Amino acid sequence: MQERVRREGLSNLAAHEVLEYLLFFSIPRKDTNALAHRLIQQFGSFCNVLDASEEELLKVEGIGPASARLIASIRKFDQYYLLQQRRGKLHPLNKEAARIEYVRPLFYGEHNEICYLIAMNDQYMPLRDIRVSEGVPNHVSINTRKMAREAVASGCTCAFLAHNHPSGLAVPSNADVYATRLAAEALQPLGIHLVDHIIVAPTDAASMMKQFQASPALTSQAALASEPGTQPETEDGEKE
Repeated sequence: MQERVRREGLSNLAAHEVLEYLLFFSIPRKDTNALAHRLIQQFGSFCNVLDASEEELLKVEGIGPASARLIASIRKFDQYYLLQQRRGKLHPLNKEAARIEYVRPLFYGEHNEICYLIAMNDQYMPLRDIRVSEGVPNHVSINTRKMAREAVASGCTCAFLAHNHPSGLAVPSNADVYATRLAAEALQPLGIHLVDHIIVAPTDAASMMKQFQASPALTSQAALASEPGTQPETEDGEKE
């Protein structure tokens, strides 16, 4: 198999053969063909295998901690590569397309909704990616006071929000608009201008600037959700 990969590359291998080759790195002295087939049967596809968590992988007969860790790390290595690559070509994030390109790697391979605040200076150069919170696949809550403290600590003068819809489209829900308005109102007294809110989905991404500019002002705790109509949560995490 190693000779075949050296000669032909991975692109000429079947999905189970790529997994078989990968498993050689954690199980070097055993035929891993049957195990590779078992993984695809369990998860349905090669991509689903790489998307599985360590806990899920360990439930497959023949997969031990080393193999589970190896497989579950592949996407994380990809994400780390993309983030490191991004560092070498930073430029002002004063356009929607630039902001979308900048935040995409933050959500690579993520299955839960995650909210970031990207802190910037007067020239729209990024200063810090502030991870505000992580939720579940279709919902994430944010505390605007905590977000504001992090923003002040970064020394930024402007910023934009970004969160993902892992299993949906880049279409803002009512809760997304609500959260954006609250974030803007929390940052404004601190001299920090919220310039945008980017939503990233598996197949698309978009700015919701127009939606939040048209939204009515509301109060102190926000919820971002890919399911329209989701209500914001209170400080204790209970839905109002």
